Amino acid sequence: MSSDTLPFLGYGLGLRPTHYPHIFAEQPAIDWFEIISENFMDTGGKPRRNLDRIRERYPVVMHGVSLSIGTVDPLNSEYLQKLKALKDHLQPAWISDHLCWTGVAHRNTHDLLPVPYTEAALRHIVSRLRAVQDILGCPIALENPSTYLEFTSSQMPEAEFIARMAEDSGCQLLLDVNNVYVTCFNHRLDPKAYLDTLPLERVIQIHLSGHTNKGTHIIDTHDDHVVEEVWQLYRYVLARAGRVPNTMIEWDDRIPDFPTLAAELEKAKQVADAARSQIAGPAWVCQPAARGGSPISLPQALQHMQEAIMHPEDAVAQSLDWIHAKPGFACEAQLQVYRHAYRARLHDVVAEDYPVLKTWLGTQAFDALLHGLIDAVPPTHFNIARYAQNLAEFLSAQRPEDGFAHALCELETAIAQLADAAETAVLVPYHLEGMTPERLMESRLPLRTALSLHRFRYPVNAYYGAVMDDLPPAVPELCDTYLAVFRHEDVMWRMDLDAAEYALLTRLWAGQTVAEALDGMDASAEASLAEWFARWMRNGLLAAPANFEKSRSDHAIAQPAYSLA
Repeated sequence: MSSDTLPFLGYGLGLRPTHYPHIFAEQPAIDWFEIISENFMDTGGKPRRNLDRIRERYPVVMHGVSLSIGTVDPLNSEYLQKLKALKDHLQPAWISDHLCWTGVAHRNTHDLLPVPYTEAALRHIVSRLRAVQDILGCPIALENPSTYLEFTSSQMPEAEFIARMAEDSGCQLLLDVNNVYVTCFNHRLDPKAYLDTLPLERVIQIHLSGHTNKGTHIIDTHDDHVVEEVWQLYRYVLARAGRVPNTMIEWDDRIPDFPTLAAELEKAKQVADAARSQIAGPAWVCQPAARGGSPISLPQALQHMQEAIMHPEDAVAQSLDWIHAKPGFACEAQLQVYRHAYRARLHDVVAEDYPVLKTWLGTQAFDALLHGLIDAVPPTHFNIARYAQNLAEFLSAQRPEDGFAHALCELETAIAQLADAAETAVLVPYHLEGMTPERLMESRLPLRTALSLHRFRYPVNAYYGAVMDDLPPAVPELCDTYLAVFRHEDVMWRMDLDAAEYALLTRLWAGQTVAEALDGMDASAEASLAEWFARWMRNGLLAAPANFEKSRSDHAIAQPAYSLA
């Protein structure tokens, strides 16, 4: 199937949260946006609302990083169900992912790992592609990877593997021109010969991005401008294809302001407009990879690489005969690229959620804690943001005497994980029209879904607030405190509670009626009920009845007492 069956949208950008304010305010003249599928298929609340706002104005395409088409694990049914649900909701112009695997044995390295290019791997991936396309009800596009090592067991060049995969499976291709440059530099190959092998008629989309040149090798970092050599290859692709596929600038780290990104996209337009003939590229020293080396099965190859990445000190990691050697780029150095990326990615995603815990422990102890976590607890979920949920249990085992650290970890975990949880509509006075005191006592008052209640043995909220406000925090002393953490619209809130109020909310959370929840409480608590109820209503702690469909915007609530930036 030719790419002519899919639409030409023009020139697009990767959608990143840092640019939302500019996009919403200015509505820039961008043809389309590409989203990272995993950022939206496992979330609710703010991410999905922002995406829906974008979708009202711009076409959207979906680009995944966790399909793991090359793994030998069974297809992840939960992942595919959520991917299809997002696809059905968004109706994207197309869906793409990568020719890679992310883990085996229910592990997830959250990296795009290379596959051995063997006949067995080709049959395996084609079979999985057909199954995925049947489930989604549409063809998908796979992106050529940027790689830092080759398996000695490979039996064909990467470009030939991709061409045969597309032909046999009927999939489309996402051609990352920067990845072609990076891969060919790292493996001492000719990028034009690589491109000449690909069925360019199947290319529905092109990625252009920057990288980091380490001298002996290049890392695909997406953190800078597109280099001239990649622009040259882009011109070559256009000349060879005889058309301009949908083209996008990909910039994921050290993200610039939106005008800088838009200017880079404008350069792509100018290059495409001027492309009339093939332009000579840089000189390349080509050394074909050895083919058909050590006999190793696909499951063995993937398991071996994963163990070498996750457990570099183990004996299995010491054997490197499965890696094809490169002049000036030793096998150990090739593998180290993946090892470093694995640890750095997990460290950074956890550290981002726990700035106050880091303040309490100190940078050295905090980093040691995270490195220990990465050594001991492998990630398993396709959404890397869920990895941080492992920290609380690990911290308790490593520092059982530090109760305040446990409390801080509990609070910051709640804030991070509730930030994108499903959101229920808030209870407003409209819902209580005609409600008698008797009916209210017989009613159940559910709490918002994106809410949690906490009892601490320390003044955790006060310490947290001081650190986040750049104030000197008080030394924590034993003192029972109670807290509600919740999200309303796009903001996380923290509200201090007293003991009786916390107890009542806990009972309501458990599904008791108001009368049942009040049973056994002292007279002072009952006297405070009206005040508490007004505060809960004002700050949006209670959920609307399930069958209420009136727009949230019809009823505003007062500002809660504590907010997070």
